[in-house]
Amino acid sequence: MQINITNKKDEPLLSRTKILATLGFDKATPSYQEVTSLIATQLKADEKLVAIKHIYNLFGDKKADVIAYVYNDEAKKQFIEPKLKEKKEKKAKTAKKA
Repeated sequence: MQINITNKKDEPLLSRTKILATLGFDKATPSYQEVTSLIATQLKADEKLVAIKHIYNLFGDKKADVIAYVYNDEAKKQFIEPKLKEKKEKKAKTAKKA
């Protein structure tokens, strides 16, 4: 699995950097966690500060486009990014009620 960063854009008002990258892989599309660790190692950043927004791939193609954000500190990331765990808990509660 290899990643090629195509564009970096600083967003100082949100204390983050937007990353556009192309991901090449051999088997199935990598998970968000695998892509997070790959971007963190390439940019020499902490994995806690990387947030993957989307992984776009085409059927049958072994490449994908990735949109990710690298935050300056963890407090800003927690403030801006939605908490996935809370979303899952809300979905489970609504499913039980129905």
